[in-house]
Amino acid sequence: MALTTVGGGRRAWSAPPDRGEPTTDQELRSADTRRLRNPAQLARLAAWVNETLVPDWDTVRFVSLDRTSGGVSYETWIIDIAEGEAPDARRFTFVLRREPLRGPLEPYNVLFEAEVIDRLGATAVPVAPLLATCEDRSIIGRRFSVLGFVEGEVPDYRSITTREDWQDEGRRRVMTTEFLRVLAEIQRVDWTQIPSLAAAHGGPVTERERLHRLIDAMESASDRAMAGWVPLPIFRDAVRWCRDNAPDGPPEGMVLHHGDYKIGNWLWKDDTIQAILDWEGAMVADPLQDLGYACHPAMRESHPELMAMLAPIDEFLAIYEEQTGRTVDRQRLHYYVIYAMLFHTYTLLMGLPSIVEWDGDMRMATGYAKLNQVTRMLVDQIEAYEEGRGVL
Repeated sequence: MALTTVGGGRRAWSAPPDRGEPTTDQELRSADTRRLRNPAQLARLAAWVNETLVPDWDTVRFVSLDRTSGGVSYETWIIDIAEGEAPDARRFTFVLRREPLRGPLEPYNVLFEAEVIDRLGATAVPVAPLLATCEDRSIIGRRFSVLGFVEGEVPDYRSITTREDWQDEGRRRVMTTEFLRVLAEIQRVDWTQIPSLAAAHGGPVTERERLHRLIDAMESASDRAMAGWVPLPIFRDAVRWCRDNAPDGPPEGMVLHHGDYKIGNWLWKDDTIQAILDWEGAMVADPLQDLGYACHPAMRESHPELMAMLAPIDEFLAIYEEQTGRTVDRQRLHYYVIYAMLFHTYTLLMGLPSIVEWDGDMRMATGYAKLNQVTRMLVDQIEAYEEGRGVL
């Protein structure tokens, strides 16, 4: 196995050619690569960890492997290892992110996300440190990245109302300010210094051209994935509406976009965001696209008056404007709320075939219920936009 070192001491493991690793769905399934706890996979992973992460250790023993419950795309594992059985043996905890076999946002590329995180490590955006990447699918069946473990809690927008710091209005305002301060830091990053991101964005395009490109790609992909299924006219009509109403803007106005900026995608400790998680959807976009996603109605069902389950819209936007120096065009913001809901509908549509036609992640089965809920909200928001009623 070939081992190379990349910038900052991080390591990337690359498979030599002609290893004959399993690559198709059938080969991966027959090789039993789906279960990370498979003994053969654990033995290979232990050897990789020993050589790549802790080369001065004599041996590696897995103390625990815990898969986090969040997300329905990349597998995320918190792994604790020890050097042998002794009570005082050295310990090390890290996070492993593995590409899924199937999912709503195929194709997956964990190396893209790893590069984004690696480059952000040199900025004011809080992220977990990238420790290594592995392209050799023979280790645990799929490519993966390894991140340093960061202490903190992951608040969930569905249960955040039970937290004491949310119930206290003063501390909730601190959380709101921190949420929007970090978003401002993300938008200040020079995205041209992230090669894979810049390459994916392509040459200079206007905002309307960029949106049309994304909307057309969603429509084409959903047509292919849902061929033979009962069509969803609401999605087709919403695609047309979003294309027809796409706002415009110059290429130089675009910023780094997280793609899933919400409560649930950051680690919280001592009234501070310790790390922003899940960068797989990063792209270059209008500054209001992440803000619109944060205002998604499905993310604030129990308190629809609180944007991102944090603050009323006037307060929310005032803090954003203070942190970024931008003035928010509320009609434009409303468009990006609707676009976020279109994208949400798209991911639900794309996830259903992976459940019915293949044994994918069963958490996507909740899409059967969510699809009706989100499409109903999507229609309501389009009507509100056309009537000038705003995002509430």
